[in-house]
Amino acid sequence: MSALARRLPYLSEADQALPVLAALEGLRPGTLLADDGVPLAWFEAGTPGRPVVLLVNALGVSVVLLAALAQALARDYHVLLWESRGLPDLHACDPARDLSVARQARDAAQVLDTAGGRAHAVVAYCSGANTAVHGLAHGLLRAGRLLIASPSMVLPGVAQQTDYQRTMLPMWVKVAQEGQRYAALVRLLLQKNPPAGADATSRALLAVNALPFASDASTHRYALLQAACQAEDWHALLPRVDVPARVLHGEQDDLIHLESARAVAEGLGRGSFLALPDAGHFGVFQSRALHEAAIAFLGSPLADTPVPLPHDTEGARHVHDGQR
Repeated sequence: MSALARRLPYLSEADQALPVLAALEGLRPGTLLADDGVPLAWFEAGTPGRPVVLLVNALGVSVVLLAALAQALARDYHVLLWESRGLPDLHACDPARDLSVARQARDAAQVLDTAGGRAHAVVAYCSGANTAVHGLAHGLLRAGRLLIASPSMVLPGVAQQTDYQRTMLPMWVKVAQEGQRYAALVRLLLQKNPPAGADATSRALLAVNALPFASDASTHRYALLQAACQAEDWHALLPRVDVPARVLHGEQDDLIHLESARAVAEGLGRGSFLALPDAGHFGVFQSRALHEAAIAFLGSPLADTPVPLPHDTEGARHVHDGQR
C-alpha cells in the first residue's frame, strides 16, 4: 500500500489496496489554498529547478491515473499536478463554489505559480484538456508547448463518436440540471463489471476511474464538472492556443473516438496528431509507447517553430507498447 494513499481521504480501505496505487510513491503531496479559499491537494515529482511540466488530470478523477506518467516525466522535469476542486474529494469543496472551467484554469495557474509561473509544457489528460486549453487560450497559463492525451472535448461537426460520447456526455448536462435524484438513476447505469479478460491493472484502473460515482452526491458533482466543459465554445478557443501542440490518442480507446481526438488537434493553432495502435483510454497510465511519445515531444526542438498536422499515423506503429 502506498503511504500517500492514506492521505487521500476519498479512498476506502479497499481502494487503498489497489495495486496501481504503488505508482503514487514518487509523488510528494502538499495543500494549496486557492485565492477563493478552496484547499487544493497538489503534488510534485522530480527535482525543483528543472524545467516545469504541469500535468492536468481529468476533472474529478484521482491523481492515481496520472501517477505513472508523472514518474516517467520526473526523470527530466519538475512535475506538478493537482486534484480538481469539487472531486475526487467531495467534501473539500462547498457545493456552492465555482466549478466552471475558468475557475479550474485559475487553480491550474496558482499551482504553476508555486514553481515560478511558467511551464516548459502543459500535459493534459481526458477532460483535463478543457482546463488546459482554457488556461492557455485566455493567458492564465504560460507554457512553451501543450501535450494532450485522449481529449474529452465536445466539438461541433464530429460525426464519429463512441457510445460514451453519444449517450453519456449529453446526459451529464441533464444530470447537472436535474440534481441528485436523477444522478441516482444514472449511477445505477454505471454499475457494471469489468470486461471479461481484463487484467489486474486494468481492473484496478477501472475501479479508480469509478471513484466519482461512489454516491449520488458525487455523481451529481461529476455531472456539474462535465456540464461546465460543454458550456464552453472549444471551436473558438482551440485556435487561440498559440504554442506547439500534440494530441496523442490510443486506437483502442473505447471512451473517446480517434476522430474526435484528431479534430482537437486540427482545431489547435499549431497542432499535430499521433495515434498509438495498442493504447486504450488508460494508456496514460499503462502505455510505455504513450510515455515515450510524450517524452519525445516535450524534448523536441519545437518551442519556436510551427508543427504540421500529420494525418498519417503509421509513424506510431513501430513504438513498443507495454505495461509499466
